[in-house]
Amino acid sequence: MNKLSAKVSPCSTLPPATPHTASTSEADVRSEESVSVQESGPSERPCRCPVWAMIRLAAGVVLGVGMATTWVGAAHSAKQTLTHFNAPFFIFWFCSIWNLLMFPLYYIGYLLTEKHRETPTARFRKCLQFLGDGDVTVRVLLRFSAPFSMFWSVSGFLYLRALSRTSVTDCSAVMCCNSAFTFLLTWICLKERFLGVRVVAVILSITGIVMLAYSDGFYSDSITGVALGVGSASCSALYNVLYRKRVGTLDPGPASVLLCCVGICVFVLHSWVCVLLYVTHMEFWPPSQPVPWNTLCTTASLLLVFNVLVYMGGVCTYPALISLGVLLTVPASAAVDVWVLEAPPLSDMRSGALGLISAAFVLLLFPEDWDEKTVQWISSVWTQKTLNT
Repeated sequence: MNKLSAKVSPCSTLPPATPHTASTSEADVRSEESVSVQESGPSERPCRCPVWAMIRLAAGVVLGVGMATTWVGAAHSAKQTLTHFNAPFFIFWFCSIWNLLMFPLYYIGYLLTEKHRETPTARFRKCLQFLGDGDVTVRVLLRFSAPFSMFWSVSGFLYLRALSRTSVTDCSAVMCCNSAFTFLLTWICLKERFLGVRVVAVILSITGIVMLAYSDGFYSDSITGVALGVGSASCSALYNVLYRKRVGTLDPGPASVLLCCVGICVFVLHSWVCVLLYVTHMEFWPPSQPVPWNTLCTTASLLLVFNVLVYMGGVCTYPALISLGVLLTVPASAAVDVWVLEAPPLSDMRSGALGLISAAFVLLLFPEDWDEKTVQWISSVWTQKTLNT
């Protein structure tokens, strides 16, 4: 499951993917936009309509609830499937093939929102501009998307293995840590700006993971489950870093095309892995055992909806609210486990671990110049108070 999330995932998330012409980062794009606005005169600045801002805020709340609902539903459906059909790689292979629908869904939204429409082929080629100006063939697409499909599949496979060892709440919390891992990798590999507040977030995330691992004792399945979840989150972070380096843009068009190519690559290149696992009886089911296609289709459709909301929800609302929608999967999973499935209440250590991971996730949403803006706001408040007195 790829929380191919805004700062995430899902890809996935099931790995979220969080997932630009060249390797332009989101911060660089924002800084260029701010510079262009400052260089233009006051009359050229965009009009900020409070009604439109409230609409986008309300849309963000709705999308956040929808993301949490679909993610929790997909995770519980996958966990239920694993109890009767222990074939995690086949399950995620089947769910990944549904990514082929990402570009058609994007194109439908494009037809509904744009006045000057292009043909599907022309739009597809335009969204593939990150590959360059040369001829785009199936071989080129497979070669480009092969590394993405590898990280996608490994992340999803490890996530499903983690689900079979621990609860959906713990798995969702560990997957939220992929934002911290993404920051570390972008700082090391892409030489992005070092931010102290995000280092604090990484420390809190690691502390929360350790607390989750030992919440049930040293010889419990939670240690193995959390370790598998960390592996899934790490692969999801590698997917995000590779996306930022090779694609760069956060636009929904390139993201949907890449996920569609990942679905093609998974179907073409990873099918032999399913056959190999079946032949070696590592993921074997007798011919008399029916494949639970109902729950498989439910899981795949919910994951598809989650990825659509993650990658295309930024058009309707603010990206920060999309990221908070990923965070909502943690309390939503805990509520379903305790109130619906009647699981035991969370222990103090597990509650503290979830709190640390949630705090770390919020810290990672801080903008790069948050300290300067805070100082300016305090100075303006102090100046206003002095003038009033």
